[in-house]
Amino acid sequence: MSFQHHGDSLDPALQKLFSNNQDELLKRFDQEQAGTAPEEFTNGQITPDDEGTLIFKIGSDPEKGVVAIEYSHPITWVAMQPQQAIDLAQALIKHARSIAKEPITITIH
Repeated sequence: MSFQHHGDSLDPALQKLFSNNQDELLKRFDQEQAGTAPEEFTNGQITPDDEGTLIFKIGSDPEKGVVAIEYSHPITWVAMQPQQAIDLAQALIKHARSIAKEPITITIH
């Protein structure tokens, strides 16, 4: 899988996409960006280079027709529990549906 768009800085035009998240998560997100967040391993550390919890934001822009994910800092990999993967998929689908100009087809195998 690949993403069509990516970057290592957040353009102010995209910042509005991520404005409707919970205060506690936003606080943690800011701490991660500043490098001051304590490491959290709610399900244990899975590899020696596992850095623990990673907060991210999902937003959508109907004018540009994009769904975007903002991470609190550069990352190489992510891992999640099966339910977390489903929750991520549902959040992406929700945002995609909110901006889609034509019907979206979802196929689950």
